Amino acid sequence: MPFKDPMPSFRYLLSPLAACVLLSGCLMNSTRALPTGGAPNFWRAVVVYGIGVEGNREAQGLSVHLEQYSLADQAITGGCLFYNRTEASILSAPGQVQYVAFDVPAGSYAYGRINDAPPGKATAFIAPAGHTVYLGDFIYNREKRMELRRDLKTFEQARKQALPDLKDEITLAETQTVAQPRPFLCAP
Repeated sequence: MPFKDPMPSFRYLLSPLAACVLLSGCLMNSTRALPTGGAPNFWRAVVVYGIGVEGNREAQGLSVHLEQYSLADQAITGGCLFYNRTEASILSAPGQVQYVAFDVPAGSYAYGRINDAPPGKATAFIAPAGHTVYLGDFIYNREKRMELRRDLKTFEQARKQALPDLKDEITLAETQTVAQPRPFLCAP
């Protein structure tokens, strides 16, 4: 029986895998969702925010994305291979605010035009190392616009049920008005 070289089969499998890796972009994200909350370590931070719908929304879902942002460069940090961001989605049905927590690299995170934010400037939230910060509640309101509500007392009332493992002191994140985050395109 003649010997069949296994390498051509391997190459056929390797080529599509390599293409997927090169074309997918934004492969590595060092943020991590904390479904029930958690505490930051010395070099990282925990960010918490709410998402809710009050008015009728035609789309099936509502997502809030925050990108790590360089205040000095006024731009999203990272690129095609490494891009830190938080991503949270809910159904578009009106109801209670749903809270999410993320373990993130310390720094600033921007919410801008990419996310249904009002046109113009964007908001960057500061997440200092070793701290847990509440950004606010991103609400799709009855006027069919996204609105940011920053009421720490309201969050504190919901926190024990929404995020029971979030036990550290939580402060309201400092904000800064920044240039709109510009998306980047990843291509080989």
